Amino acid sequence: MDKDMKIVILGGNGQLGKEFENFLKNKAEIYSFSHSELDILNQELLTKKIQEIKPEVVINCSAYTKVDKAEEEKEECIKVNAIGAKNVSYASYKVGAKVVYFSSDYIFDGEKGNPYTELDNPNPLSIYGKSKLWGEVYTKEKNPNFLILRISWLYGIYGKNFVKTIIKKAKEEKELRIVNDQKGSPTYTLDVVKQTWELIKRDKVGIYHSTNQGETTWYEFAKKIIEKLNVKTKISPIKTEEYPTLAKRPKYSVLENYFLKLEGINIMRDWEAALSEFLNIYHTLLLEGEK
Repeated sequence: MDKDMKIVILGGNGQLGKEFENFLKNKAEIYSFSHSELDILNQELLTKKIQEIKPEVVINCSAYTKVDKAEEEKEECIKVNAIGAKNVSYASYKVGAKVVYFSSDYIFDGEKGNPYTELDNPNPLSIYGKSKLWGEVYTKEKNPNFLILRISWLYGIYGKNFVKTIIKKAKEEKELRIVNDQKGSPTYTLDVVKQTWELIKRDKVGIYHSTNQGETTWYEFAKKIIEKLNVKTKISPIKTEEYPTLAKRPKYSVLENYFLKLEGINIMRDWEAALSEFLNIYHTLLLEGEK
């Protein structure tokens, strides 16, 4: 791997896309496109652009991520996460490039009760979960040189996410009521980017669970954020039933990085260590507001 490697990033303006752009800028020749610059649903333009660049790798960070809104905007969600993924995968295949797609813990139903591995059968509960699973299927189908990383509870300095929402609400509201009976693994965008890069450098192919280690609830996650930033507000645990949402969510969607560990290439650290580093670095910026 050297600086001559050409990498296309699609959805380059999102929280994951911007993290990739920032991390890879001195490691490869980067071509990053926001949704408005290159729409993955415009198959003709997408194919033309990728054929012009002839990259070795295409990283698809374009995604519809509004889990609840997806129940009302089913077609839009499926178009982006599934049909868009198909377009990207096929366009990559036509130039001999590896395609990278990001899936979700929400492809599982949460009934297993212990961490899901890559060997477990998906059974999504929501439109969003189904769209990500279809995106996986299309990605594999259209390009045998694929990398699919399943990630969960994503946060970072770019874009909107749970960490930023909690900080904002904690400054504005006297009490936060947060769900305490859904478990998952909060995952830092920078760690996902680093793990993806390790897989690309080794020319790996397949599906990999790539989350920070350990598990927690949304309530415990929020509590840690507030404690570490020393924000004064009351925080109370509630049950899922007390906070009704349009989309049904899995009660337990912890992913085990089984294949990464089997192959000795797991660099995903404990979720608390990742969160601590993130909050230490961006402490001031997060308390001041949006980036």
